[in-house]
Amino acid sequence: RGGVRDLAMLVHRAAVPPPRIEALATELENGVRVAAERLTRRHGFGSELGERIAGVLRQADDRDGQTRRMAMTVIANALVFHESLAEAEFQISEFGGGPTRSVRRVETFRWQDMFSPGDLCDEWERILSVNYWPIFWSAKEILSLMATLTANDVLDWLWRTAQKLVLGGVTRSHDLTGIVFQSLIADRQFLATYYTRPEAAALLAALALPADRPPGGADWGDGETLASTQIGDFACGTGTLLSSAYQRMSFLHELHGGEPSKLHGPMMKHGLVGLDVLNIAVHLTAAMLAGSHPDTPFDGECLLTMPYGEQKNGNGDVNSTDLRVAVGSLDLLEEPVQWSFMDTAAAVSAGGRAPEEVRDLVSRVGHGKFDLVIMNPPFTRPTNHEGRHSTVPIPSFAAFENTPEQQDAMSDRVKELTKGAPSHGNAGEASEFVELAHRKVRDEGTVALVLPLSALSGSSWGAIRGRWREQYKDIIIVTVAGVGNHESSFSADTGMAECLFIGKRAHANNDSGKFDSQKRASFVVLNQQVRSAAEGELLAKEVRRLIEGGEIQRLEDDSAITHLRLGEDVLGVVVDAPIPETGAWPLAGISDGDLAKTAYHLERGYLLDFRQSDTPGNDVPVTRIGNFSRQGPVDRDINGNNPDRTPRGPFRVESLSANAAPTYPILWAHANRQERKLIVALDSEGRIKSPAGSVTQEELRERAARVWETATRAHYNRDLRFNSQSLIVAMTERPSIGGRAWPSVIFEDRDREYAFALWCNSTLGLLLHWWVSNKTQSGRGTTTVTGIPNIPTLDVTKLTAGQIVAAKDTFEALRNHRFLPFDQIDEDPARAELDRRLLVDVLGLPESLCADGGPIDLLRRKLAKEPQIHGGKKTRVVLLEPDGEGSQKRGDR
Repeated sequence: RGGVRDLAMLVHRAAVPPPRIEALATELENGVRVAAERLTRRHGFGSELGERIAGVLRQADDRDGQTRRMAMTVIANALVFHESLAEAEFQISEFGGGPTRSVRRVETFRWQDMFSPGDLCDEWERILSVNYWPIFWSAKEILSLMATLTANDVLDWLWRTAQKLVLGGVTRSHDLTGIVFQSLIADRQFLATYYTRPEAAALLAALALPADRPPGGADWGDGETLASTQIGDFACGTGTLLSSAYQRMSFLHELHGGEPSKLHGPMMKHGLVGLDVLNIAVHLTAAMLAGSHPDTPFDGECLLTMPYGEQKNGNGDVNSTDLRVAVGSLDLLEEPVQWSFMDTAAAVSAGGRAPEEVRDLVSRVGHGKFDLVIMNPPFTRPTNHEGRHSTVPIPSFAAFENTPEQQDAMSDRVKELTKGAPSHGNAGEASEFVELAHRKVRDEGTVALVLPLSALSGSSWGAIRGRWREQYKDIIIVTVAGVGNHESSFSADTGMAECLFIGKRAHANNDSGKFDSQKRASFVVLNQQVRSAAEGELLAKEVRRLIEGGEIQRLEDDSAITHLRLGEDVLGVVVDAPIPETGAWPLAGISDGDLAKTAYHLERGYLLDFRQSDTPGNDVPVTRIGNFSRQGPVDRDINGNNPDRTPRGPFRVESLSANAAPTYPILWAHANRQERKLIVALDSEGRIKSPAGSVTQEELRERAARVWETATRAHYNRDLRFNSQSLIVAMTERPSIGGRAWPSVIFEDRDREYAFALWCNSTLGLLLHWWVSNKTQSGRGTTTVTGIPNIPTLDVTKLTAGQIVAAKDTFEALRNHRFLPFDQIDEDPARAELDRRLLVDVLGLPESLCADGGPIDLLRRKLAKEPQIHGGKKTRVVLLEPDGEGSQKRGDR
């Protein structure tokens, strides 16, 4: 249901069907690949021409041909845009001025199947005299480097491809270049600049620019006010987000009687800012934005390739100024922005600008300037603990063949720029771009971001969440309850769950120093990824309608969860929830709203019955793990090394040999089949390292003694795989050091370990761990050593002496039971027995809670159905019991 404007939006979105876009993307990808192969046949990798072409793109002539494919994409895109200008009869002048004429068709520069590259470049030079620098400058520079026969060979194939794209309607679609760009992007393993899916971009832009709330408070038909709007993307990638926001603003302007073509020139010159470290990213962003009205000239734009890495002067020497290294858009964290930095960006992007234009660029990217910052920042982290980055000193800055020394200098530069900011190195570059967005947006302006799901739960994101809580309002969080990593993301192939954050920066109250924030947020959980741009916009409209109408039920109330509907279809849930003062924002990716309510109330000490709003006698003492225990060391303090290769941790961790009696026993890694019982066998031992560098043997022994003081029986699973593992807390027969997978939880009163282990491995323990853990990877609920103290759990200090004894007796009775993985919790008799004994025998709760079909039974069934728990796993674990003679010893099948 909707009005004429809704119908107009639908028709607008349906103009180019997605299957056609996919087919055209394949055509462009194939054309680019063949053209690059033709270039390579004439000029192999490492040739002078290859290096010079790579230099235009600020890349290396890599042997897998990626940079060459990027170069061919730039030329193909220029050919398509050239043809769209010709179709629009775009006016240019001959060299030296004089009367204007229309841009000539590309075919006019081709004679008897042979191109004249020089004449084509001259035509592009005439276009550049009007503008369109980011589109045609790089293409002209690349083409000008080639000899005539080479250029003709490349142009011949690229023009055939461009013709197919024009005939297929690509000049009327803004999705195509983004889709292809994803497969051609350079250094993606380090820059992680994944492209945002157009459907997700439409949803984010519509939430950030609601139809009932135009920027500046004016009517959507007020072109003068809209023309003063500033929208920025400081990691623009393919330009999908910036283009989506601009398209939405233009379309709403048109629906309210405005003329988008009149808005185009001012917006390109003053309103839109798109920055990236990749030249081709800026090229494609410019093509997408300028392509909205190719026949409308504009006088200047702020679409720039940002300096990145070591900076050299005109003689090829390293600058001695503060710009010896640059860190891309993150250099804009500094205020005021350095004039020389923007001058370098302008030179790299478009061959340079006049001084007055550079001053204008500096002004445009200042702090507090933007009405909307919309961005999908890179996710890479500066640490190199991950396997594929283990040989790279600082992965965040390893792109473009930066040396380790350059990486160090760039890392130091970012630390200097973010000193005192809530961004955190372990959260990665994404957190630093969040800081950049905060500094650039004005009061009452909106920030709209695509972020890793860890932004809602990771301990290193805690300070940023604190700022959002205190200094932002009208917050909307969107996640997807998908069954896999790809199904829970908004980007093309990050391979991890993501979230959307939309929030308005609140005004500071100058008298009190407080901000006009609301301390609540609307959490939207979609059942699946958005399927089309039209669906994204309709979902955003419905979410805004529910919020503005006050129709969203609050998490703490007894009422049912609000479903998100389009027509008769239920596409997700929406919950109005208080924002925690500390810790995770747990309402992410949860498909069953009743589970969210149960976890919320249990965290506050009350066990909610799904079917009854008020059940007396169900109070449970709940607190944080850190309130009654200490955490053991991180694994790097056990066996890690410092950057100079001297020992950080005192031990070498070695596999435990059979029948050994280790001096320093360690529970180090996961072995799922051996971790089905409450008592887990040790797998490793520590041997004190040899001295190295300035670290003496005596120091190593002192460190070993300190680590051994943390030995305990209770160990917490920091990397819980719901669909393969059975334990959250593993107990060892004797005290041992907790390793990488199983950090220690240290009790002063070790008799309380039993109740702690029972609770954590119960259904309620799973519920609370799942509620607050980092669920970025499908089927996993991870935490960190520093995050474990913040996990809510049974307050074992509130148990009576009798309950402590009962817990130990229950533990001993269950120690030989084998438990199924948590995704099979609904079919696990051992887990059901643990629940009953813990809740009834130890805690004294009503036995009806654990009856067949009762609240705990229903809770287990609900948890087993959650996509984040089962992760789409189809196989089942079967536990084989020993036969009568004990010969059957195997566990899982």
